[in-house]
Amino acid sequence: MGQRTVSSTRSNTDLNVAETVRTISETQSGLEVNVAETITAVNKSQWNGVVDRSTRGSVFHRYEWIDAIETGLDSAPKHIVVKKDGNTIGVFPNFVVGIENTPFRRLTSIYPGFGGPLVTTDVSEALPLLIDAVPKLCSGRTILHEIRALDMSYLRYNDAIQRHGYRPIRTGCRFQLNLDKGYDAILDGMSSSRRRGIEKGREHDYELVEEEPTVANFERFHRVYEQHMDRVGGQAFPMAFFEKLLEMKSKLLLVTLRIDGEYAGGMLELCNDEQSAVHGFIASIPQEYFEYHASELLYDYVIRWGIENGYETYDLGDTGTDFEDGVFRFKEGFGGQLVPNLFWERGFGIRWKLFQAGRSMYWRHYK
Repeated sequence: MGQRTVSSTRSNTDLNVAETVRTISETQSGLEVNVAETITAVNKSQWNGVVDRSTRGSVFHRYEWIDAIETGLDSAPKHIVVKKDGNTIGVFPNFVVGIENTPFRRLTSIYPGFGGPLVTTDVSEALPLLIDAVPKLCSGRTILHEIRALDMSYLRYNDAIQRHGYRPIRTGCRFQLNLDKGYDAILDGMSSSRRRGIEKGREHDYELVEEEPTVANFERFHRVYEQHMDRVGGQAFPMAFFEKLLEMKSKLLLVTLRIDGEYAGGMLELCNDEQSAVHGFIASIPQEYFEYHASELLYDYVIRWGIENGYETYDLGDTGTDFEDGVFRFKEGFGGQLVPNLFWERGFGIRWKLFQAGRSMYWRHYK
């Protein structure tokens, strides 16, 4: 996944729940719409219950993932919740984040990862309530709302979303491998360069290990990850984010590669059990091991691990849309199906119009 600017941590242990949840609307049919300024103000079992019961729920919607973003990243939460008779039936996670190289902010659902509204019952009434709450959260320098949806089935909501003033945008894509085909068929579908990379990587004295997600193992992984992000001019997620992810360790796959007994990189993947998918998240490989085909060995391991553990899909994670880009071409070589990211956005106020005009000019002349 691409990285955005991240920094500090937050502690909500002293927050008064009554001060972090506010009711913004109620209906005659008994539905109540609340905005939570922190996920810890929401009942965990009820939130995750919506994720589990919704066909569009994903690992990125889970309470623990949202909590890790709040704790480890500098993003202000604005989560929308719909209740019926005191029970949570709809959730819409959102964070306020900066817009790169501008003084403005966006409300996003969500980054890192993917969000979008989830509703388990009374969908025709609850879904519009979730979307109608968004303008109340966008004011001042927060000029737009962005929905980043993972599951293609979110297209069922496209007309409803666009009726509320959103428009679809194309800002990325992902390659997905069908693991049900089996390893031999997947290998046959790879490009010759990917197959050759796997073969050459196996010529070395190497070891691949599924590591226990621990602070110590994350610290080693994080050091290499930071070096990689410095090399490519990005900013790494802070260690606090990874430490908080330990609360959802059953959803994490941490793989380590050793070559000649030395640490040669690793991958942190997410087990998206809700969609029967392994989702690529972060690869952390020292530059000196590129020539050993460390990347191919790690991806090959995850493919085989996913098949052995009964997952249907391996989602290799975000990539850009430039077919000449190195990351795009590398992931394409594994033979997966190219699927677009489903994004919608809606702007608010005169500042949005000015920003949109400037962005259009930039894309026209510099992209």
